[in-house]
Amino acid sequence: MLKFISVAGFIAFAVTLCPVNANDPLIIPDTDEKVPGAGPLRRTDWFRGVWRKRRSSWLGEKSITQKKSVVFLGDSITQGWGDNFNGAFGKLQVANRGISGDTSRGLLLRIKEDVLDLNPKAVVLMIGANDLAEKAKGATVFGNVKLIIKAIKKHDSKIPIILCETFPCAPDAYRPVTEIRKINSLYEKTWKDDPTVIIAKTYSLFAGKDGASLPKYMPDRVHPNLEGYKLWATVMRSIFSELKLRDSNPDALAWIQFDRYDKQAVLYNGFYMYYADRKEPLEFSIEIPPDPSHKIAFQWVAKLGSTRSMLVELNGKEMVVSNSARGNGNQAFFWKILNVSDFGISEIEKGKNYQLKVHYPDDAVDDAVIAGFRLIDNESQLKREKLKKTRSKVDFIFPGRMSDSEQDSFRIDRVKSKARVKNDWVGKKKLTFEEINKDKFLSAAVRFGETVINNDFERWFDAEKLKVHYEKNSLVLRQKGFEVGQGWFPNE
Repeated sequence: MLKFISVAGFIAFAVTLCPVNANDPLIIPDTDEKVPGAGPLRRTDWFRGVWRKRRSSWLGEKSITQKKSVVFLGDSITQGWGDNFNGAFGKLQVANRGISGDTSRGLLLRIKEDVLDLNPKAVVLMIGANDLAEKAKGATVFGNVKLIIKAIKKHDSKIPIILCETFPCAPDAYRPVTEIRKINSLYEKTWKDDPTVIIAKTYSLFAGKDGASLPKYMPDRVHPNLEGYKLWATVMRSIFSELKLRDSNPDALAWIQFDRYDKQAVLYNGFYMYYADRKEPLEFSIEIPPDPSHKIAFQWVAKLGSTRSMLVELNGKEMVVSNSARGNGNQAFFWKILNVSDFGISEIEKGKNYQLKVHYPDDAVDDAVIAGFRLIDNESQLKREKLKKTRSKVDFIFPGRMSDSEQDSFRIDRVKSKARVKNDWVGKKKLTFEEINKDKFLSAAVRFGETVINNDFERWFDAEKLKVHYEKNSLVLRQKGFEVGQGWFPNE
């Protein structure tokens, strides 16, 4: 009889006899049998496709590279961060395990492969909207979240769990405000005293007086916009900081930190900087479309003394910026923040860049000194002191950067310099102007005096055997406590 069965019919018959592997993480079980938890588990063709696509993108090699990450687990609201979180958490290693349309029961079903197998440094959990859309009650969401937290604690009782309150939604019965509030009140009641569960107060971030979401942050009343994610990120970074998970401050949108290869930069106490009082203005192009939400922050260097000023020109609009002196006699660094909207930028200007110039006002008492600037959209982007490189998305037009050949000629061979200084300098009481100019280290010391001596010299020499210090405008070289050279500055 089988010889009359078509090929398609035989395949269907064989599949019936050999059901799909129920343990395949890319396949949603057809029934609730043996599925942990309670409530809805979506099985539409659309959701099965999203589930397979998302999970196949991270199960495998990606899971290995993302071990020990801070794992974000949730639905489309979590997925909306993007896989790289748009740099929202800086150097902190984060993994996105959000699946659009998922429910709390779906999270429970995939907790092992998507979260626990990564041995996460921490877990951020946010869920509930889709459960309520499927007519589940708040108590059902809470019950599944309770099982998720139990599974995490069983895997490792010390993993910090950041439980975000369920976000507000539209003011209707589709996702009732009363049920969202019930979920969050159950969270508070159950885990407020749990040392490993931190409840992130995310409901009040986005809720209006009626308990529904604010269109300002959630235009569709469910999903955060860019400003909403920034707000959420601020709360997360504060918690990450408390947990000491690592620096989670984000990078700036663009920046420049002046260094030794920027033409005409002045070295002062170990930092490269520019004075605003110069014949030609500093000129830059920032390769990012202007946006009224952006801010430009100058790293200002100030000392005790007079008020310092500079003239900032951004896309043709000028503004005089002044600041009174501060500090205790040494240079003090601080960020001077300007809103780009104050320069007439009122909308996003796609296809354009920022054009920035820094001048010196005619009537200024004294000139500003800057060590760099950052283009930001959140002031947390100023908290990171050390950047991974000295510039990003900034073209230094004038005076510009040295060419590769100029940089090569500018570099000092430390081994040869060490030998030259020991052979040609130690033991001499006085050096001629010509002798100083022949040696890169000595000529730099003449230009920058205290800075070079304090910041460069002792990195090259054994500090115990050969010490250099600066006294009253003259260089004193001491070897084993014996003064062997003094007064080599050419103007003496």
